[in-house]
Amino acid sequence: MSDEIEFASPDDMGGPKGEPWKILIVDDEPSVHSMTRIVLSDFEFEGRGLEFVSAHSAMEAKKVLVDNSDAAMVLLDVVMETDHAGLDVARYIRNEAQNDQIRIVLRTGQPGQAPETTVIRDYDINDYKEKTELTSARLTTTVYASLRAFRDIVELKKQGVELRQATQAAEVAERAKATFMGTASHELRTPLNAILGFSQLMKDEVFGPLGNEKYVEYAEDIESSGANLLSLVEDLLDMADGTVRAAPLREETFNLAELVEECLSGLNIEGTFEVVATDLNGSVMPLQADRLAVRRMILCLLSNAVKYATAPKNIDVSAQRLEDGRLMLSVRDDGPGLNENDIERLERPFSEKAAANIADGGGIGLGLSIARELIQRHDGKLTLANATSGGAVAGLVFPSKRAPVAN
Repeated sequence: MSDEIEFASPDDMGGPKGEPWKILIVDDEPSVHSMTRIVLSDFEFEGRGLEFVSAHSAMEAKKVLVDNSDAAMVLLDVVMETDHAGLDVARYIRNEAQNDQIRIVLRTGQPGQAPETTVIRDYDINDYKEKTELTSARLTTTVYASLRAFRDIVELKKQGVELRQATQAAEVAERAKATFMGTASHELRTPLNAILGFSQLMKDEVFGPLGNEKYVEYAEDIESSGANLLSLVEDLLDMADGTVRAAPLREETFNLAELVEECLSGLNIEGTFEVVATDLNGSVMPLQADRLAVRRMILCLLSNAVKYATAPKNIDVSAQRLEDGRLMLSVRDDGPGLNENDIERLERPFSEKAAANIADGGGIGLGLSIARELIQRHDGKLTLANATSGGAVAGLVFPSKRAPVAN
């Protein structure tokens, strides 16, 4: 048999709702065809009746399959033109035609020619019935069971196709995203670094005086604005390409108090400000974590506090051991505080504050989101609340297993 059979797609298998289920009857006895049609004439499953297609030999059955690839089941006689004709058809359906959804039910009047145990073991059939036992009730039950199985297989195949399509679309999108992120990283960082470099040269008057002190002032503003923009761009790119979530943690044991002091000493805040590190100076606070990630978290909290603090800016940094052994590092500003909507909004990326009573500090709402992603990767959590003494307080809570008590 050289005919190629192109089977319907999962979307087409079984036909639309309301269209009858197609059943192939393959048997060399005309009376079997007639009796099957009579018994199942009123059959209905999920609002759909049956459509019968007949074949009276193995050769005819193979030809019929070419035009009826969407058939749900085949009632297949074993002994026809040969003692194993039905078994040849079953093998053809599964192996040559590669049809794994049609349900094959063998019906035989001579069980000795095809012992049930042997057939079930060697052939991919779904049911085996002797014609003498296949009463009207049992035939109806068999068809119900076969159609249910066919329906489920079709649905699973449809879901598999949709999943593969979604996976392929995701892979294409991921490749496009990676390309864009690489281009954006280069195209944004390069000019920003140039702006920062040239503005610093102008501010420092490396090649001679600018001639007017206002120019120096403007150069400082350009450098400061460029640095802020570069920080925002880096945060945005890191969040967009998954760096914050995917970068492996490089864990080590270090003194959290020393890291806080390091962050504070490098803090550049315009205007009058005061940062008080309560209970941290000279303390030993061992922490098992990614040092660079923790540094970034601290800077995110400090930057957020600077943004909301009033002028002159007063910021308090403290640490405490909670009752359950966890270590909490807190950064408090002296601003107007936050309402519940502000707290919820600030925990989401790309959320800009909208409350009119909060000082305008700019930004795109990424700092706290980055801190939250990083602390969660350390099995901890980020907290936001209003301080009892006024202002807002953001905290990094590290699990006790990461913060052993110092000896």
